[in-house]
Amino acid sequence: MTSQHCSPATPTATTHGAEDEPLDMLCVGIGPFGLGLACLADPLDNLSVAFLDRAPEFNWHPGLLFDRATLQVPFLADLVTMADPTSRFSFLAWLKETGKLYPFYVRESFYPLRREYNDYCRWAAHNVRGLHWGQNVVAATRSATGDPWRVTSDGPDGPTTWWTRHLVIGTGTSATVPPQLDGVGRAAVHAGEYLTHRERLAAENHVTVVGSGQSAAEVVLDLLNTEDGPAVDWITRSPRFFPMEYSKLSLELTSPEYLDHFRALPEQTRDRVNACQPQLHRGISDETISELHEALYVRRNSGSHAPVRLLAATELTRSQSHDGRVLLSWRNTENGHERETITDAVVAGTGYAPSSLPWLEEARDQLFLDSAGRISPDRYHRASADGTVHVLNHGEHTHALTAPDLGMGPLRNAHILNRIVGSKQYRTEERTTFQSFGRLPQARPVPCLDGAPGAVGNGDDIRFTTECQGRRFEFRHVAVDRDLPVLHDWLSQPRAAAWHLVDASQQAVATEYRRMAEAPSETAWLVHENGHPLALVETYDPACSPLTEVFPVRDGDAGLHLFLAPTSEPVSGTTGAVMAAALDLLWADPVVQRVLVEPDVHNHAVRAVNRKAGFRELEHVVLPDKTACLSVLERPLASQNSWRDVGGANTTRWEPAEQRPAVLDSSI
Repeated sequence: MTSQHCSPATPTATTHGAEDEPLDMLCVGIGPFGLGLACLADPLDNLSVAFLDRAPEFNWHPGLLFDRATLQVPFLADLVTMADPTSRFSFLAWLKETGKLYPFYVRESFYPLRREYNDYCRWAAHNVRGLHWGQNVVAATRSATGDPWRVTSDGPDGPTTWWTRHLVIGTGTSATVPPQLDGVGRAAVHAGEYLTHRERLAAENHVTVVGSGQSAAEVVLDLLNTEDGPAVDWITRSPRFFPMEYSKLSLELTSPEYLDHFRALPEQTRDRVNACQPQLHRGISDETISELHEALYVRRNSGSHAPVRLLAATELTRSQSHDGRVLLSWRNTENGHERETITDAVVAGTGYAPSSLPWLEEARDQLFLDSAGRISPDRYHRASADGTVHVLNHGEHTHALTAPDLGMGPLRNAHILNRIVGSKQYRTEERTTFQSFGRLPQARPVPCLDGAPGAVGNGDDIRFTTECQGRRFEFRHVAVDRDLPVLHDWLSQPRAAAWHLVDASQQAVATEYRRMAEAPSETAWLVHENGHPLALVETYDPACSPLTEVFPVRDGDAGLHLFLAPTSEPVSGTTGAVMAAALDLLWADPVVQRVLVEPDVHNHAVRAVNRKAGFRELEHVVLPDKTACLSVLERPLASQNSWRDVGGANTTRWEPAEQRPAVLDSSI
């Protein structure tokens, strides 16, 4: 690997943007997520950007940079790698640049020291373009939707006005100290400031640590390992001292698939699910627990150290000054017993909460908010109707564990940049896990035609040929680059309204069918007759569709959508023949036992054709875009082929566009 030296960013005349020539993107906040966004934006030469932060420089949790503390995620969860492994801002690039790559290799650990992660981020911050430190943002406003955002900041040189098309909320979290500790002054410090106060705390006779996450545990461990250190009480409201749940299947909850499931839940359910999973990202690492237990074991057997007490399921109810010390009042949450302790100092390992956003107050009416008034970004992190406000943090209630996870940051940033640029600058994976969430898909995609009669080729190159009613049809997988002109011509017309692509650009059509090509549960086919495209068929797994919310999908079910191309010379019986051919396609897979269709209840012509093909109408179901008549066709016996009789000489041509469900928001 050849080392690439990164030159420090140089301001230009267009640093701030102007009302008539705004920046493309401005991000408020430069933590790891904002810095990662800057690193991925850096090589996009035509993208004008600015990143603002009130801090004088990048420094990640300096009060917790213990010498031996490591990240709880592997080095691949750096600023850029999960979106662009070739980036010059990767952790490996920093190791190579600084001559540390070989020692890191010999160390044989995926987990960087927290100090070196901070050094890596500071290196990236020094070399990436567009960062502006010492800028305290005080307001972000705009006159109307469609206008650029006006951002005002106070900096070393006074107020500055910035103009931008897209605004990114990159502010992070702020330390939370329980209100029960109000009034004890400097005797109480947050764990995030521990190392700043370490010398004073280590010299006290007694220190109480409140909370049971990783930060609290590291503070306790450091105090236990301090020679002639203080007596320690470690008390938490949590039912026990939770280990971090870090098994591989649990890690799959930081995935696009789990995110899709989580976002489909009602707001109250999402909050309840988050509250039930603290151990997934607020527990203590196994290594730290082992070191704590060893330190406690040694301490007990040495007999010469100050005492240590640990207690869970106990909440702090009050604190007050007491003869130059601090009196703490507690209540056990399980038995209700009350207790008072006396200490000299308190370290609050009580975590962090999203920082307040007073600078956005004037624009709240333009943002997506939930019932609790929280910013509520959509699946792809947009928080305004026009898609010009994006959110990097503040999203645990909408994006679950993916919101605070360092490894998911590059994927989120890739989505944001792809949308701002309007093209796919970075590949974004949508399918990454072995397990399913909320919906159980078929054991394999349907239909699978490998080796089926009438099928040639394999994978995306497979073709299926069948004869129905004396006509020969060939099914080919849609290839977007090849078939886009045809798809756009058909689906952008008013008669294809149910495809939700009327008046859409070619890019929008391409986006939808590229999404479908990447989805294992959906396949689009062009139907050809005599070498000319005649119809569009989409087959899908109903278990991965909105149907699963209203109907008990069964193993062996396959869904079908059908669209016939407009023509100035209609041929009688075409609709029935294509329907029969599409059913041949599905029955060619022996796994398929039932075919489901869901036309709009008011489309009586389509329903009649479905019934003629043998479909049995089951019930009316409410889908995202319509009330549908759910109908099913059982796999026929070998001696039966009634579906092939649909159509006939007297059948009126029909337009079954309404059979397709809503096109969900898709990724560029």
